[in-house]
Amino acid sequence: MALDDTIYAYAVGRVRSMETRLLDRSRYDRMIDAASAEEAVKVLAETDYANAVSELSDIHEFEKVLSAELKKAFNTILNISPRPDLIAALALRYDIHNLKVFFKAKYLGIKSDLMISAGMLDLEKLHQAVNEDDYRDLPEKLRHAAEKIIEEFIVNRDPQTIDLILDQVLYEQLMLLARENGSAFLKGLFVRQVDLINIKSLIRVKRMGLERDFLKKVLLPGGNLPLDRLTGLVDEPLETFITAFSMSDYAELIGEGVRDWLEKGTASRLEKLSDDYITAYLKKGKWTAFGLEPLVGYLWAKELEIKNIRLVLVGKINKLPAEAIRERLRDVYI
Repeated sequence: MALDDTIYAYAVGRVRSMETRLLDRSRYDRMIDAASAEEAVKVLAETDYANAVSELSDIHEFEKVLSAELKKAFNTILNISPRPDLIAALALRYDIHNLKVFFKAKYLGIKSDLMISAGMLDLEKLHQAVNEDDYRDLPEKLRHAAEKIIEEFIVNRDPQTIDLILDQVLYEQLMLLARENGSAFLKGLFVRQVDLINIKSLIRVKRMGLERDFLKKVLLPGGNLPLDRLTGLVDEPLETFITAFSMSDYAELIGEGVRDWLEKGTASRLEKLSDDYITAYLKKGKWTAFGLEPLVGYLWAKELEIKNIRLVLVGKINKLPAEAIRERLRDVYI
């Protein structure tokens, strides 16, 4: 343990207290088994979400509640962390998400209410920057990315250009953050996230019948899985992916995820297993007495909690069978 890690003592103590208020599996089960979405919200009202859901006049507006709760959790960790700069850097993913939404609304007419207010950039100013093509006030890397999107989208009109450019910037910055701070923990997290994104990209490209050159463009650098190995699989039958990765750390995840994809034609199982894989990694640092690990783990736990609440409420609104909702739930962190 590095001596400097003792500066996290107070923050870790606060996180331990906050973890006790995260939703457990039994709470989700009660929400799933509720007679309606409205009844599920009543179960949620018995938790720390009570004040937020009390202001919910329309069940279909639950996203506002979830966004506000994530913002509150992020601000709490930001305020108690002895290294708020590291926590703030992790918020880049939210700013990237919001930029994607604004660009797609402008160029593709895709409207979305799924803004995430936990980013460090003001949503109104970000929206204005995209609408007016004026990125002078954005951080340098995001400014260059936005300008690159404009240049490339005008030429190819490919909507995936937006995701590709912004994802590359995101993980370049996250990997740089881990290196500059000498954090094996953060590097391990980001490497795993990159590998999982690349695995899903490979399968999607294969399912869409796209070429190897396209896959080369979408794969992210920085993971443990060699990019040439991934591109070499694009011409192989999807079933062979299971064998190809059988000796990797992702063998079980890929085996189950690909089989489910082949059977049902959707990536929902693979997405769930990918989230669970990251949860298992972060749980290893959960009981670290002094360090960044419990803080990052709590933020991830809160994201998963909000994702699970969304899955339940969307399922209840659309009257999905209870088991269909339950099988999509992510593993809880606590």
